[in-house]
Amino acid sequence: MTKSDDTFHIHPPERSRQPFQAVAMPVERASTIVFDDLEAFETRAERVYDGFSYGLYGTPTSRLLEDHIAQLEGAARALVVPSGMAAMTLATMAVCRSGDRILMPETLYGPARDMILRFLGPLGIAAQSYDPRLDAGIAELLDERTRLVWVESPGSATFEVQDVPAIVAAAHKVGALVAADNTWASHLLFKPLAHGVDISMQALSKHAGGHGDLLMGSLAVRDEGLFRRLKDSARFLGYGVSPEDCALCERGLMTMPVRMRHAAASATEILAWLSQRPEIARILHPAMPDHPGHVVWERDFSGAAAVFSVVLRPELAPLQNEVLRRMRLFRLGASWGGVHSLIAVNDPRKGRTSLDWLPSGPVWRLSIGLEALEDLIGDLEQAFVPFAEFATASKAVGRTAAE
Repeated sequence: MTKSDDTFHIHPPERSRQPFQAVAMPVERASTIVFDDLEAFETRAERVYDGFSYGLYGTPTSRLLEDHIAQLEGAARALVVPSGMAAMTLATMAVCRSGDRILMPETLYGPARDMILRFLGPLGIAAQSYDPRLDAGIAELLDERTRLVWVESPGSATFEVQDVPAIVAAAHKVGALVAADNTWASHLLFKPLAHGVDISMQALSKHAGGHGDLLMGSLAVRDEGLFRRLKDSARFLGYGVSPEDCALCERGLMTMPVRMRHAAASATEILAWLSQRPEIARILHPAMPDHPGHVVWERDFSGAAAVFSVVLRPELAPLQNEVLRRMRLFRLGASWGGVHSLIAVNDPRKGRTSLDWLPSGPVWRLSIGLEALEDLIGDLEQAFVPFAEFATASKAVGRTAAE
């Protein structure tokens, strides 16, 4: 059949469909998916969970990534969505209905707390914050309306370690599900599903993506019925992911163990250096023997991520901007898990009622990247000069006053 040039522009020549086997994940983009016959077209909705019906609901590229994450999480099924925040929203909305109740630790990701309180609250879903150190004591807050308990261990600013198995046992007694934000540890250092958690969530933008150029989140579950609830909610909300981003994430997963081990080794040395600095009032990292959650961390985790916080002495607060502007390798940024070293400055005391144990003073969260260790320590050392000068001047003033 003769075709015009207009038709040729749309229909290229047929070619062999023999597989082209490469080690890299193939990127298959699509919105429209076509079918061979009427029966396949009319039953396409049946394939939303395992097959392909429309590009928004999954492509071979996104399904490969989901299968890989399920394998790494020790899950039956996994789902990828546009961001970690989208994953938290999806998990909460899939489980809860009007009249239900949610428990969330005070350490939960701030925007997710806002979503639960300000978006789901007006829809009739109640929420209560709890001290992340409650552990088995959370049983006193649970009732028959409680449908979901969020955990985040350790908390991503103050690094409280939760006894997840104890919380799971208490929640399951009243029929509540437990969802874990496991972004800090990732599946490499802690496997929530193996500890009884029902939904394991990660912001893949962090360790998995690893380069600060990707937004994606994942949810992993053991239960097929729960997976289908999540999948249905995802399509009702119109969640879809770019196959290019899936390929980037898959590439990040391939180097993730090496990157995390390297960064953790550097973090250990930097922690040792910081522990000797007079500017530091306290280090918040679960691998430190004096950390309140160290025993539980040692029991449940197989290692530590290169993300931790330090509390500066309160008198140094006015010098923060000057010191941070001197940094050349550490940059101000509210993320972690990438190749670049970052510092995030925040006040975790806002909206918290359970931080009487935290010393006063500015809190800096550091994410150690892949730069050379000696260069990172050198950057901190030269940036801290104003701190040291202030300390020297203060001592001189003290001596003069004493004389």
